[in-house]
Amino acid sequence: MSFRASSWLAALVLPSAIFAVPCLGQSASTPPVVRTIYPKFTTIDVPGAKVSGISGINKSGVMVGAYGPNTSGPTSGFSYANGTFTYFDYPGNMDTSPAGINDSGLIVGSTTDGPGLPVIGFLCDGTTFTPLQDGDEFVTYAFGINNAGTVVGMAGSSVNATTGFEERGGKYKTITLPGGCPYNFIQAINSFGELAGHTVCGIYQYGYTVKGGRLGNVDFPGAQETAAVGINDDGLIVGSYVIPGGCFCAFALKNGKYISFAYPGAIYTAAMGVNSSGQVVGGYTFDYDTYHGFVTSPITADDFNDEAGAH
Repeated sequence: MSFRASSWLAALVLPSAIFAVPCLGQSASTPPVVRTIYPKFTTIDVPGAKVSGISGINKSGVMVGAYGPNTSGPTSGFSYANGTFTYFDYPGNMDTSPAGINDSGLIVGSTTDGPGLPVIGFLCDGTTFTPLQDGDEFVTYAFGINNAGTVVGMAGSSVNATTGFEERGGKYKTITLPGGCPYNFIQAINSFGELAGHTVCGIYQYGYTVKGGRLGNVDFPGAQETAAVGINDDGLIVGSYVIPGGCFCAFALKNGKYISFAYPGAIYTAAMGVNSSGQVVGGYTFDYDTYHGFVTSPITADDFNDEAGAH
């Protein structure tokens, strides 16, 4: 498939293929057993769309995402609340990809008018779009926003060379994750300023947190690729991982403990966001052709209970 520069769906649909990252192990040691949980999944698909995905959810359960006719786009944005879809597009552009929403209902995302053209981020209050651009960078992707209005994302001279950023009041702070990687994603920020993100560096993909200026590794045990994409105020981190010949699944992490979950029967499940209640949103597919959005029942402390064992 082709990579459409602004599309959040590109992050949902086969991220390894998009960035040409073959699977290669991060660790040769025997991984510990990780508990699998079975939350309730509710599918949320835009009527008539072949590709739907949910990228953000706030404490009120309002969700945002993107949809399109196929995996190549173009994409449009939507919000979803109480069974009702509201559709929107950035004025004059081909692709609109919402990525996050805070508890006040402010939405961030990215937009472009076509492949190979500049990408800018945006902030939308439900009526007005405000463009976001890190200096004169060719691409600026906005992925997350917290309740203070701080926006995080990535920007760079091209889609193939990005660093992370944190934006507040029009001022951009560069955040570079370890390894000198060409792709640095800062995907989420909570009310305490704690960040979740990941890098793509040649044949490797690693997850990270940044808390109080200190880096933490997010590497799902035994996985060859790990992407950390969401963090809530309780420190619950969510994302996705790949085990070749095994699971392309979602995970949650809290206090150093990982759990795994996947939509029943799906060959690919990606978690893309989490709210204060522990509800997780994302997408899944049975065939890498049609993609569905989802929201789960809340992930709770009991889900990490070792006494329950792996099941």
